[in-house]
Amino acid sequence: MSPSPLLRRSRPAALLAATGLLLSAGGVLAVSVAGTIPSTEGATSTKATTITALEPQHQAVQDAIDRSENGSGPGYFATDNVTFVKNFREAADGVGARVVGDKLYVTTTKDLLIYDISEPANPVRQGSSTIDIEFENEQVPTDGKILGISGQTSSVTTQGGLCRADSEARSGCLLLFDVRDAKAPKLVQSITGAGDHTSTCLQVGKQTCAFMYGSSGSISDIRKALTDPAPIEESETNWLTSLHPQLEAQGWEGKLPTRTHHQTEIRPGQLLTASVPQMFISINAADGGSPEKPKLLAFASHLKAPDNTDRFVHSVEWPQTGAAGVMLSGGETNFEPTCGEDNGNFSTFTVKNGKSNKPVFSYADQYKLQEGSYEDGNTPAGGYKLGCSVHWFEERPGFKDGGLVALAAYESGTRFLDVAKNGKITEKGFYLPLNSSASAPHWASDGKTVYVIDYQRGLDVLTFDDSVAKGGKATLQR
Repeated sequence: MSPSPLLRRSRPAALLAATGLLLSAGGVLAVSVAGTIPSTEGATSTKATTITALEPQHQAVQDAIDRSENGSGPGYFATDNVTFVKNFREAADGVGARVVGDKLYVTTTKDLLIYDISEPANPVRQGSSTIDIEFENEQVPTDGKILGISGQTSSVTTQGGLCRADSEARSGCLLLFDVRDAKAPKLVQSITGAGDHTSTCLQVGKQTCAFMYGSSGSISDIRKALTDPAPIEESETNWLTSLHPQLEAQGWEGKLPTRTHHQTEIRPGQLLTASVPQMFISINAADGGSPEKPKLLAFASHLKAPDNTDRFVHSVEWPQTGAAGVMLSGGETNFEPTCGEDNGNFSTFTVKNGKSNKPVFSYADQYKLQEGSYEDGNTPAGGYKLGCSVHWFEERPGFKDGGLVALAAYESGTRFLDVAKNGKITEKGFYLPLNSSASAPHWASDGKTVYVIDYQRGLDVLTFDDSVAKGGKATLQR
């Protein structure tokens, strides 16, 4: 495979972690940032530093992908119902993505890439933009018109220059792109201080991405971002801390959250937060909320789980725009070299009154990773770098009171889980490449094709076939 010109630049996240410097076309700009990225828990995360340490492995994987005829690289193990289709090396050190219609939007620590997925198993790149330092832009917020890249670091872009991070506030820059022309994405705003770990589009009226909520509580009014060049400033109000009195009033007795890891818009203006506790909130006036002061409708916790009852919550989904009788929740524990009781796992909640504004969430089941052999789909002990932990996940289109979920799990690859109506979880398949670190899976609308974003491999395209049995022991494939 001939490498794309996009590949020949340095890996900015690694550069940032190692040197604390930003590079621009005009030279080196000293920036007051830490060599590691603050986590959503307020402690110092070493994720960027760890990715830096994996640079030799990363380069070896990329070289192997170049040498392999089909782009599989050093090889992979997979169940019979999972097929590797192709790899896109240009998305090397991929971090996040989102599918909107027939477009796949991918971000790495160095690029925004837009693919046409009219033929799901054969993505075709349409446009790109260089973002020379941005970490960590997970779960790309976009409605296919405006797109945000949210990072806790300073950033340098070819279109807009330097945007400096606020290291004390642990927030960087929220970059807004006009992506209505997929072949020519255009940077329209750089909002200092609004670059939280993740950001989420919020719908107001018919405008599907009118505000952005950041995971540290930032609020950005972006209703005029595509029409008015006037600089946008982050709101002085913190949406998250405004929920504290409401949590106490509704009976929450635990620590009050000062950060989420992410928040997912379930219905227009109504969100579910990946936090402790997980909160179902609304910015809609009809519910008593507003963008500046959301209304708490309900919350869920793991207090009735059999273990790790105060676990960190990394991501949440509530399928069928909140009509499903099952809610999905995932954790994360970075840099755990072995699997154990408290490692980040995937869990489910059953939901009563889901279509109302007063849903009731009840813990149901959990799925834990384990050590083993590659043949049984489990990474051997000592094979974990970013950790024995689940990461991002996504339910398959058509999920209705149960269904299939694709789950990325760092060095444990991508897992395919069946979730029953009662929340019971059963593993149905896996895809486990050697020397990989899977970050996030995203389904195409065909319900068959999956795009896996991987810190080491870039973008893998897979298909899952329900008509094929899982099979027995897996063998190394190339």
